[in-house]
Amino acid sequence: MKKYILLWILPLVAQVDAQQNKLAIFDNLIGRTWIAEGNWGDGSKFKQEIEFQYDLDSALVLTNAKGYTNKEQTAYGSRNHGVRKFDMETNTIKFWEFDVFGGLTEGTVKSKGKDIIYTYSYGESVVTDYWEYVDSNTYNFTVGAYKDGKWKQQYLTTQFTSPKTMGVSYSFDHQAIVVTHLMETGDFYKDVFGFEEIPHPEGKPGYRWFKMFGNSQLHLIKKDVAEFEKNKSMHLCLAVNNLEKIIERLISKDIDFYDWPGTKGSITNRADGVKQIYIQDPDGYWLEINDAKH
Repeated sequence: MKKYILLWILPLVAQVDAQQNKLAIFDNLIGRTWIAEGNWGDGSKFKQEIEFQYDLDSALVLTNAKGYTNKEQTAYGSRNHGVRKFDMETNTIKFWEFDVFGGLTEGTVKSKGKDIIYTYSYGESVVTDYWEYVDSNTYNFTVGAYKDGKWKQQYLTTQFTSPKTMGVSYSFDHQAIVVTHLMETGDFYKDVFGFEEIPHPEGKPGYRWFKMFGNSQLHLIKKDVAEFEKNKSMHLCLAVNNLEKIIERLISKDIDFYDWPGTKGSITNRADGVKQIYIQDPDGYWLEINDAKH
């Protein structure tokens, strides 16, 4: 029986390895933000910020891009979500790009040295997005009609750049706070926000750990410490997709909320349109809750 299980697993492992190797053309882009600005041939503006991440054990490349979200080019925000995946049957990398207008662009991706070449249909035309490698922080970016290694027409030429790194990428891991009311404060985060409690790796008493979102965590540590002022300027901030629903939840649990100046039951409207409220946990720490889009 073990022999048959092993024979079944080996092709699966080989398939995952093949996908990972083929997607290696994106390695330099992963975990970084790439920014470009320019003008299309018709004079309209182009501005984009795009992030690349591996997912499913590097079997997929996921992208999130910001850009103009209206035809007047006055609104800027989350515009595209994309997927890149190696297709074993066709031996090609395929991509799908979903935009805020409800559209879907799909096509193939090839590499030429360190260059990355997207090809897709746009109406009756075949369009190429060409990422020409300059150095580890720069790509020349051209959109147009590209055939047999030559540009027939160019619609956009600009550069994508990314801030120089030390060869290390960073992500948020956890926030740790010292509390005196471990059980009450832990229950607050679990009941009000629905954070999942996870075990301390050493099983020590005096700790409560919670998974907030993704891989980020909140660590509560019980200690007797000298009392200090919990100023509102020192706070944990959580962005939510429905601020009104959170406010209803707070009211149902008799938890007071405030705007930034301190008016009870009021909401702050930030200059960029983001709405904010502030609450305190049982240990007096302040939390901001807002509806910022990420």
